[in-house]
Amino acid sequence: MKKLTSFFVAVAVAFTAVSCNGNSAQDADSQDVMADSVSVVYISQSITSDNLVRIFNALGVEPQGKVAVKVSTGESGNPYHLDPQLVKPLVDMLQGTIVECNTAYKGKRFENEDHKQVFAEHGWSAIAPIDLMDEEGDMQIPVRDTLHIKYDLVGSHLQNYDFMLDLSHFKGHPMGGFGGALKNLSIGVASRDGKAYIHTAGYTTDVEIMWSHVEDQDAFLESMAAAADGVAEYFKGKKGIVYINVMNNMSVDCDCVAHPEAPVVGNVGILASLDPVALDQACVDLVFNYDSKEGDDAAALIERINSRNGLRTIERAAEIGMGNKAYKLVSIDGDDMLSKLNADTLSLVVRNHGVETTYTQHGVRDLFELQGAGVLKGAAVADKVIGKGAAALMIKGGVRFVSTNKITEPALKMLTDAGIEVSYTEIIEKIINKAGDDICPLEKLLQDVTDADTAYPIIAEFVKTL
Repeated sequence: MKKLTSFFVAVAVAFTAVSCNGNSAQDADSQDVMADSVSVVYISQSITSDNLVRIFNALGVEPQGKVAVKVSTGESGNPYHLDPQLVKPLVDMLQGTIVECNTAYKGKRFENEDHKQVFAEHGWSAIAPIDLMDEEGDMQIPVRDTLHIKYDLVGSHLQNYDFMLDLSHFKGHPMGGFGGALKNLSIGVASRDGKAYIHTAGYTTDVEIMWSHVEDQDAFLESMAAAADGVAEYFKGKKGIVYINVMNNMSVDCDCVAHPEAPVVGNVGILASLDPVALDQACVDLVFNYDSKEGDDAAALIERINSRNGLRTIERAAEIGMGNKAYKLVSIDGDDMLSKLNADTLSLVVRNHGVETTYTQHGVRDLFELQGAGVLKGAAVADKVIGKGAAALMIKGGVRFVSTNKITEPALKMLTDAGIEVSYTEIIEKIINKAGDDICPLEKLLQDVTDADTAYPIIAEFVKTL
């Protein structure tokens, strides 16, 4: 299984000393380092409207012309689709139109007028203009991969748009294994007849007979990749396209299911990229590496993906040159979390499972308690000043991203050697005690320690004295 990739973010280095009280400092701009062969996937571990806007802005793309925001409206009766109020500020900023196409199955979104009622029922009509793109028929666009399908059949209104935001709710799917950016771009943008064409891997566009010709699972998955690539290339020829996946309320079933299974995984975060292959791969990796526990267990979602051979869609998209399976996760939470940390009387800010929590205890006590409780596994953490003690607890707790005003060089080395992304303002030589006349007591105890496993029992004994 592919492990999550991390990297470190570095800024100008200055060697100074700082009090144990953790004096704040202004954040410096950070610069990510990446190889040309690796795509960047941005992540926020707090699912809010503000962070949805922030992660779009992190992509560095200026939309031009008429903007289509492709979502899944969700089948009537499905409560787990994206919340229109969550996405409204971003849609407003883009002055976008919510776009969708009719379904190939005979539910409430099969006919134009019924589908428009679902737009209203689920709250989409209240936040922006809506457009049922195949209401007036469809049109062909070319595909580069003609192994199964020879063209892509999309809603005819697609031609009215210059730029697309592919905004997906990442979750399971009864046929595809999972639904993310690639599915939203392929099946989602395809007209009703186009969906039949993809599902049958080019056999028919007739929805009346399509379900008798869907036995070749891999051909269907590969056709999705080809169709997604066709839409991506279409918008690359216009003003552009970007991709965002929201990982919340993740059922094994799709938003297209009227009465889906309850979510098995709650909140993970928001991810965005200019590369849809890397984006879906990152989301899958987060599911496969999920820290499951009772009531929040990814096992069923993993089984759904594997049982449908869902990864084949990503693999084929990479094979035809649509994107890159190799990626680096880049957190956008650092500056935002540090601003909150510095503005309030807080000692620690943690983002995980889609939510943010704050703490106020002095020193390493909060980190010590949290790592023991499993709260830090996969988290983004902001701490004002980090020495070897804090670094060791973050490593033991399984933190993924760290943002700080100041960090000692040994602590930075410990974190980066553990594969943890670190964003910081300055490197400091040492942490000074409250009296200002010596090294901070815990750091003195850890002077000759270079790894988290050795540091942990020393820290545990030290915490008992606090």
